[in-house]
Amino acid sequence: MDVNVVLGAAVAAGGIAGFATKGSVPSLLAGSVGGLSLVACGRTASYRSAAAITAFLVMMMGVRYAKTKKVMPAGLVALLSAGGLVFNFVKIQK
Repeated sequence: MDVNVVLGAAVAAGGIAGFATKGSVPSLLAGSVGGLSLVACGRTASYRSAAAITAFLVMMMGVRYAKTKKVMPAGLVALLSAGGLVFNFVKIQK
């Protein structure tokens, strides 16, 4: 199974969890769109698109983590997305 599928599922699940626990509609929308987009990239081997999505997640959640110092969810998403970004760059180079 592709790393982007797993990461996308985790991002989508996190967005749903954010909505379920805090009622956060932005979390639901961003998590669903970002997560499902990563799943689609993983299913079609669209590594360039997945790299762009993971780079965006690293930037957005990295900034959020820097401001809040909260590992959940910002730090975890930034870290996992950084791993996904490296994975996608490696795949692009092949």
